[in-house]
Amino acid sequence: MAPSGPRSIKRGCQRVLYWIPVLFIALIVAWSYYAYVLQLCIESIEDTGEKVVYLLVYHVIFIMFVWAYWQTIFTKPMNPLKEFQLSHSDKELLEREDRGQSQQEILRRIAKDLPIYTRTNSGAIRFCDRCQLLKPDRCHHCSVCD
Repeated sequence: MAPSGPRSIKRGCQRVLYWIPVLFIALIVAWSYYAYVLQLCIESIEDTGEKVVYLLVYHVIFIMFVWAYWQTIFTKPMNPLKEFQLSHSDKELLEREDRGQSQQEILRRIAKDLPIYTRTNSGAIRFCDRCQLLKPDRCHHCSVCD
């Protein structure tokens, strides 16, 4: 028997709320499909060749969009690779330094062989105090799942 109580109710509500935006986007996509394919292409366009070209282009773009949206929804977030983690000695060395400039020199030395291209506005290597690791490009903490 499934556990009941406030925790399971809260989890069920979160699961329902999670799918509301997905359902909203699915309804918009379904409506746009109906409007373009049935209303515009099939009913309004007289020339068969033109109709086929419009439908073919639309379906290629439509399939790419649905595939990308599917991947976005069902791909789990990733954690940074182990190579972005600092060794114990590097952590100690970084903690001993008080000045930001000397810390940046240490981080630059550690990150010289890593594929890091995104930097802060001042050109500094991005470092996460929360995770104690170098931040890879396009990496951040998720506000939903932390």
